[in-house]
Amino acid sequence: MISVGGIMGAGLFVGTSATISSAGPAVLLAYILAGLFVWAVMLVMGKLASQSRRKGSFITWVEESLGRQAAFVTGWSYAFLWVVTAGAQAIAGGLLLKAIMGLPVSIGAVGFIILGLVLNIMPVKAYGSAEAFLSILKLLALALFACVGFEWLFTTSGSLQLVDQHLFHDGGGFSPMGVWGVLTVVPMIVQTFSGCEIAVVAASDSMNPLENIKRAVKRLPFLILLFYFGSVLVILSVVSWTSIISGQSPFLYVMQKIGIPIAEYIAMGVTLLAVISCLNSAKYVVSRVVNELSGIGCAPTRLQKSSEGSVPVYAVILTSVAELLIVGSALYSPSHIYSVLLEASGGVIMIVYFLVCFAFIKVHRKEALTPHYLLALISSALVVVFFLIMLANHAARYDALLALGSTLAFGVLGMLFVKKRLA
Repeated sequence: MISVGGIMGAGLFVGTSATISSAGPAVLLAYILAGLFVWAVMLVMGKLASQSRRKGSFITWVEESLGRQAAFVTGWSYAFLWVVTAGAQAIAGGLLLKAIMGLPVSIGAVGFIILGLVLNIMPVKAYGSAEAFLSILKLLALALFACVGFEWLFTTSGSLQLVDQHLFHDGGGFSPMGVWGVLTVVPMIVQTFSGCEIAVVAASDSMNPLENIKRAVKRLPFLILLFYFGSVLVILSVVSWTSIISGQSPFLYVMQKIGIPIAEYIAMGVTLLAVISCLNSAKYVVSRVVNELSGIGCAPTRLQKSSEGSVPVYAVILTSVAELLIVGSALYSPSHIYSVLLEASGGVIMIVYFLVCFAFIKVHRKEALTPHYLLALISSALVVVFFLIMLANHAARYDALLALGSTLAFGVLGMLFVKKRLA
């Protein structure tokens, strides 16, 4: 459920408008392709977990296979991604509170970070219960949205003709941007699916980590794909894709189109819930990753210290400070520092996936060809393809270059840090 919390943030309820606007109804195919890719990577992670000699997440497995510097890059890149995500969620929450209550964005954003801090310093079991509750509420909200869509389909006169018109005829048909339009949004969707691997990080806090990892990597990607795909299908069926504006919530638009009373307030409430849950999960995963990095010699040793409730207190506090810095950059330099941080962090997850798959390939390079080895080869090759697509796409080129540049920066920092620790 912590993974669900990380994946289904405010971006789901607004960000889907960007993918729909970029590919039209054929975005449904892009969601399937992205889901299959993430599922393949998760299966590789599950296999690595079953073969690892030590307790830990994919960061420890990378350290075992590729060395400490590669683990430094993997862990700190991943932490960077989720710190920026948490800061962005806090800003989104602050903007919502300003619209609802008139609070300054800064106060609302800081309030969300403090709330996440309070939740994350609770004992692990209590935290897990709280996050599970928040995630279940989000899943119920999406399920209700789908039910409303089906109710419209079966009770509205001429609805089937409208669905046919919306999916296959409006704005150039099912695939108005062609194959290239579908391919360009696959990397965007892969980035929105980042969070499935949180289950691997969180498993270390469970009673039976290996079994939990195996179960999560098989089921979670399909669960997420089901809710994303189902929600987008409802949106595209009820309204024409040409009427969806990038940056505005298609969920709110659909509810208003169907005629749901107080649709705007419902959308705000669900988005606030998503903000709290995603920020909560982001803080959790960053603190655990930093704690794990400390344990393998890629972060200061003090960050390894945990409370009696198994909470890495120093790592949680450090994460909160980093989130405040992200919020500060959004408030005082939204079009420069904050914009660069957002764009640099997006593609990082694909680099993390590449390093995990490459670690698996290195471990098994002398063995007979197995299904998991093939999945690792294909997945790592697809990451290269995704970055080539991003570089060829003018709208995504800057993001790709920033993601690669941030990874290079972490590589240099890792080389210096590891060298200093070994001196």
